[in-house]
Amino acid sequence: MTADPRPPIPGPGGLPAPEDRPGLSLLVAAGGTGGHVFPGLALARTIVQHDPAATVRFAGTTRGIETRAVPEAGFALDLLPILPLSRRLSKDTLLAPFAAVHGTFAARRLLRQHRFDVVCGMGGYVTLPVAMAARMEGVPVVLHEQNAVPGIANRLAARVASRIAVGVDAAVAAFPPERTSVVGNPVRPELARLDRAAVHDEAVAAFGLDPDRRTLFVFGGSQGSRRINQAVVAATASWPDPAAVQILHACGRRDEADVRAAWAEADPDGRGLLVKVVPFVDRMDLAYAAADLALSRAGAITMAELTAAGLPAVLVPLPHATADHQAANARAVAAAGGAVVVDDAALDGPALVAAAAPLLADPDRLAAMAAGMRTQAHPAAAEELAALVVEASGRATREQFLAEVAAAATPVDREASGWFESAAPTAGPTVQRRVDRRSKRMEAYPPIDRNARAAVQGQGPGPGPAEVGGPGHGSAGAGGPGHGSAGAGGPGPGSAGAHGSGSGSAGDQGPEAGGAHRNGHDPQAARKPDAAQGGPPTDQDAGP
Repeated sequence: MTADPRPPIPGPGGLPAPEDRPGLSLLVAAGGTGGHVFPGLALARTIVQHDPAATVRFAGTTRGIETRAVPEAGFALDLLPILPLSRRLSKDTLLAPFAAVHGTFAARRLLRQHRFDVVCGMGGYVTLPVAMAARMEGVPVVLHEQNAVPGIANRLAARVASRIAVGVDAAVAAFPPERTSVVGNPVRPELARLDRAAVHDEAVAAFGLDPDRRTLFVFGGSQGSRRINQAVVAATASWPDPAAVQILHACGRRDEADVRAAWAEADPDGRGLLVKVVPFVDRMDLAYAAADLALSRAGAITMAELTAAGLPAVLVPLPHATADHQAANARAVAAAGGAVVVDDAALDGPALVAAAAPLLADPDRLAAMAAGMRTQAHPAAAEELAALVVEASGRATREQFLAEVAAAATPVDREASGWFESAAPTAGPTVQRRVDRRSKRMEAYPPIDRNARAAVQGQGPGPGPAEVGGPGHGSAGAGGPGHGSAGAGGPGPGSAGAHGSGSGSAGDQGPEAGGAHRNGHDPQAARKPDAAQGGPPTDQDAGP
């Protein structure tokens, strides 16, 4: 048998055919809320950590947190014309089926251009069109369901999925058992195996707390929860022993001014209650380590983080969550003894104190609840999900991949895993292109490159971050505008790219903006070392 003399057909931007690629090629369909996007980012980080040559891209829309979080993580984001699925009658509800069809064809163009080995859908309205397109193109599909009550998109997409991973045991019954595995919900690396006791003193000092008081950590999601904010302030006069308690209150940026004014009126200092208000917490590992008890909503990723940290909680499920999935999430950890559940309708100041004060005063009860929380944890969730994705691609078995992960035993690198942290942009905007051919609108987001400053400082003026070397050409390593990117030669989907100036919109770029990295991911993308508070939204589930 003679060898085929024809060279492999190149993919977009010169990307080799799948059989000639050195690493896995993965498309992650994740959009909407942090509960879908951040587990996808954890998966992507795990893939590229253990396969540096891997190609990882994201499919999303312009409506969700992915437009900020994914490019900041250093991954390419392709925007699909898809509308949310809703049970309420609205204009978007009527248009959603037509948008889903159009989004499916756009996803097929994306799949044909990049020729992915495998697709992983993280739930949410982006998943279904991408999964259907993958089925049409013969690309294997893996799904991940974060919640105890699966969403409609994953329920429908499960029909075409080769493997289904779920975050909690309660979700297994909704899917075919022979294709379903419990892997847990992936969380950021330093939370997966957080030793709260080991960093407790550092955490207390970081937030300016009193080491002799019991700490209640109150948060309601990346945007805060107005309902929880109001209740914790209203509880000021109800604490039976305020001198023994302190509150770390992450109120959210939206309501910060109102919350600070409410606390000032409540006068906790006059009652001996210590309160620290922050709009947002970047170092959630330190917040969890400083706390003895949490008060929060019950979103899937919040639950994954609390169980990983082994932090007891008073949970107030969001009442209008889709299919009441937060209530189901809360019941699962409460049944394990890790949490107490308070109904949102019953939440007020006295009810909050009635639930929290006895727990804070009982160290033995807190220790037992912490143990119950840890029984629900899945510290290797990202690796387990990555193993299913690799196995579905046919490149290795699940067991082979997990053996390689165990052999590597890479310690947590906070800087390399800092895609959720706060930092100033170090280069010009990255360009994300809509896959919809009828729209030429471009989306611009700041890329992150922790080596950019060092590279430019050694080179003087020229290509590099705009804030260091003048106009520059995007992130370090970019050889010039418009090179090495998908979409450089035609009207198909584009990718992360670097344009010539250090700021501004990409709307005046042509439809084929070039990319800074061949595989759509910047392996050096990361955040600067972070402070204990302040920054952009993370994967905490927002709620009113």
